[in-house]
Amino acid sequence: MSRRKSFEIPKVLDLAIDVFWHKGYEGCSMQDLVEQLGLSRSSIYETFGSKEDLYLQALERYDLQSKQQLGSILYEQGSAKELLLRYFHEVIEYTGRRSCFMVNASLELAASHQKVYNLVKANMAENEEAFYQLLERAVQSGELKGTWDIKALAQYLVNVMHGITVTTVTADREMLDNIVRNSLYFLP
Repeated sequence: MSRRKSFEIPKVLDLAIDVFWHKGYEGCSMQDLVEQLGLSRSSIYETFGSKEDLYLQALERYDLQSKQQLGSILYEQGSAKELLLRYFHEVIEYTGRRSCFMVNASLELAASHQKVYNLVKANMAENEEAFYQLLERAVQSGELKGTWDIKALAQYLVNVMHGITVTTVTADREMLDNIVRNSLYFLP
């Protein structure tokens, strides 16, 4: 007969996100996880599998949370410029001087770990699609004028987002706001 778990998996995953976000995958030991999650090794292994499995589940949860927190902004009604300014403001607040967990995963593991690569690639594609849809609406409303390659602009905005999250680690707010404003040069 199995014992009932006395912890909530989503809360534990949130704690794991913080640990991996702070230390990275390689820099995080199983002892770090035991201490920060407040669970025994056996509970971690029984519930999540390996350290790698826990990391992947934490990365998936982070992806879902960031989409709910940030991605929905891009689908709201309003001018593209206002929505993008608000979106990037929220990105800066959300990552808060520690870059983006997904970007960190990309830098640390995507080149050598297929599952992380797949998660990062899917995340980038979803972000690109959200930017693309917003830019399409801007073209239809007349806000975005000229002959722009909307797909290339959407890819550019994904890159801007990643760059901003990395820059949050060392830059002051004025610099970040300048980067955001200048990155939206194509919108009046």
